[in-house]
Amino acid sequence: MVGLFLTILLVSEICGFSIEPHQDVSEIAVEHALIVKTDQLAKEYLQVNSDINIQNFSFAGTDQLTTEKNQVNKELNIFHKASSMCELPFEQVGNQCYYFSDSQRSFDDALAYCKSLAFGHPREVTLAMLDYGWEEDQALLDAVMDKNITFWVGGTTEDGDHWTWVDNREVDMQATYWWRDEPNEVNNKCLVAHVCEETDYQNRKWGQIYDSNCGNYSNFICQTGNINCPDSFQRIGNHCYFLSASVGLPTVKWHEARDYCQSLSVHKGYHADLAVLGLPDQDDYPLMDHLVGEHFSSWIGATADNVCDDYEWIDGRSLPLSSIDWCFEEEDCGVTNNVFLDRDNLPHNRTCLSTYHRGGAYFACQMFKD
Repeated sequence: MVGLFLTILLVSEICGFSIEPHQDVSEIAVEHALIVKTDQLAKEYLQVNSDINIQNFSFAGTDQLTTEKNQVNKELNIFHKASSMCELPFEQVGNQCYYFSDSQRSFDDALAYCKSLAFGHPREVTLAMLDYGWEEDQALLDAVMDKNITFWVGGTTEDGDHWTWVDNREVDMQATYWWRDEPNEVNNKCLVAHVCEETDYQNRKWGQIYDSNCGNYSNFICQTGNINCPDSFQRIGNHCYFLSASVGLPTVKWHEARDYCQSLSVHKGYHADLAVLGLPDQDDYPLMDHLVGEHFSSWIGATADNVCDDYEWIDGRSLPLSSIDWCFEEEDCGVTNNVFLDRDNLPHNRTCLSTYHRGGAYFACQMFKD
């Protein structure tokens, strides 16, 4: 089975990310390589899963196959996460992109390895840091807790008293992410994130940091910035959106709105279309309010073949009329087969889905991975 490291190395060589400064490989080759690899991993996963069912009478054989299945599934997840705003081998956690290592290194070697992952990209790669605000910090520590591994993070000290992150920001010595009485060892000049052995009153563990000897070997977390939104787009949560009202465009019909979205120029490897809801990394209700803004209506990417049919998002997911997000009752399904965000007349003035619209409206576009 092809290992994850060899997979990333192969992709990086195909993509022209190696140290050779003048490599030039076409984007078509890059996309083809990713498609082939993903297809190969999917076939391996199905084969291993089938073998487990066939050999379930053999505990030893099943254990080995289960291990292989988990490894293939792990590699598949890496490719699945490429749909986020992070590039391989990074995955999105909060608003940052992180690489969680499978190998162990000293602090200095871990930092050097992270920097080597830049592959000549304009975004710097370094060891992961905290002090980006409670929500961002907690998102990273929750990921550490889920993985249940101790990781180097990018905090160091010279004198044992004053700690700084690798970007020269001061470490908040009063932050709640410190383990009890940490830092507490004068010879430990580097920081690790780990899962606390104790639990809180709800029997939950949590991730915190403490000092450690820089020469110790540990897993590590690399961090880089996520992809910048194109001009005229704005970041809302984990995605990039274009809001027609914010740039002074007039109201249009649904198909005109979609044509405009699809014509927008975005990053290579991405495309734009009408915005959708219900993605795993979206918080829909704040997003709906943001997309509508003060303009009370905005076309989004959902439609049906006929009025009163069940609606679908443009990515193929179902949007049934039984959804609680509709402004109207299920049996009163509107006048058009296209969906827009609207404000109802209730005292809450909530944002909801509607099809009671024949004329023009503003619209929201979203950037998607090809």
